[in-house]
Amino acid sequence: MIDGPDGCGKSTQVKLLQTYLRKQSKRVLVVRDPGSTPISEGIRKILLNPCYKEMTPLTELFLYFASRAQLVEQVIKPSLRKDTIVICDRFLSSTIVYQGYAGNIGAKKVSDLWCLATGGFEHHSDRASEPDITIILDVPPEKGFERIRNSRSSNDRMEQKALLFHKKVRQGFIKLARSDKKKYRLVNGTGSISAIQAKIREIVDNVFQ
Repeated sequence: MIDGPDGCGKSTQVKLLQTYLRKQSKRVLVVRDPGSTPISEGIRKILLNPCYKEMTPLTELFLYFASRAQLVEQVIKPSLRKDTIVICDRFLSSTIVYQGYAGNIGAKKVSDLWCLATGGFEHHSDRASEPDITIILDVPPEKGFERIRNSRSSNDRMEQKALLFHKKVRQGFIKLARSDKKKYRLVNGTGSISAIQAKIREIVDNVFQ
């Protein structure tokens, strides 16, 4: 799974990693969270719609988990049973950071609700309980939003939050990455696309060797 603050370049890196793994004759599926099922895509439109400025962090949390629960059951679990490598563009780490840290809900509450939303995955009896590895691309929010401005004309609802919020997001991702260096890898996302991809490939090769 590849995650990080807005504008970190994760979607570009996900596509490059997918191409790299497929050249090795691996079965690969890319999903985005929220999204990648009709229900989840519908929830995504609500979550990112700039018209809903009054949406609270708790409402965000439940909507993200509703979308993710559908994605896990409908797409991720069946794919893993077929020995497919699933690359997620965002997943649980985003919710821990955006709603848990920056939204002040608390990481523990987010984790507890995740267990409920996914039907007891806290026991880790299913490979879909959490990613094999989460790669976090670290980019200062100022740099991230410079990239966003250069790539499109408008920001979604999450991107329109205050700069202070996005600074907390970055701090949250760094804190999360440092909390468990086996589950998370922090990669400098300010370098060239090729340099970042090379580091990601090195990490992934070590996981799936």
